[in-house]
Amino acid sequence: MIQEALVIDDHPIVREGIKELLLKEVPSLVITTSSGTDGVLEEVCGRRWALVVADINLPGYHGIDIIRKVKSCCPETPILVFSLYAEEQYADRALRAGALAYVSKDRPPSALVDCVKAALRGELMKRPLATRAILSQREIQVLRFLAQGMKRQDIARALDINEKTVSTYKTRLLQKLGLRNLVDLVRYAVDEQIIDNSA
Repeated sequence: MIQEALVIDDHPIVREGIKELLLKEVPSLVITTSSGTDGVLEEVCGRRWALVVADINLPGYHGIDIIRKVKSCCPETPILVFSLYAEEQYADRALRAGALAYVSKDRPPSALVDCVKAALRGELMKRPLATRAILSQREIQVLRFLAQGMKRQDIARALDINEKTVSTYKTRLLQKLGLRNLVDLVRYAVDEQIIDNSA
């Protein structure tokens, strides 16, 4: 099925790179690009997009203002934020403002592709709000080790960090994923195929 997506970024090389990547990985996607300058709200709300992939650092807009403005004029439009800012800085605020998902530009291309595919399949809407922010690489490492049953001191040694930092990462994971305890983290890691539980 043909689906239409809008990619918004004020850097031509970035938006064209995203377009090329997504056309290769999602051939059924028809992609329009925008620089995000004057008239961007009309571009977004003038058509029924399957997905809008947008930076939040756009000319004339401050941070997540663009998300709020889009949601106020066309609340049904799904927005995936692809930003230079780390998840820790903006993800929670962006999601609560109405974004469907948040991916930092320091993530590998596969993270964006996976998120776009999940969004187009309607899977992201089924997830709790907190799980729509992609975990950082270090958070995934800590989650993997915790789910594999490693002790805090062993994780600290493996990642060359102190034990207190491991505890901080565990607390952050629980909060970010909306989970309660280690058992929930293990279940999440298995469900998301962060660890292999087939053995």
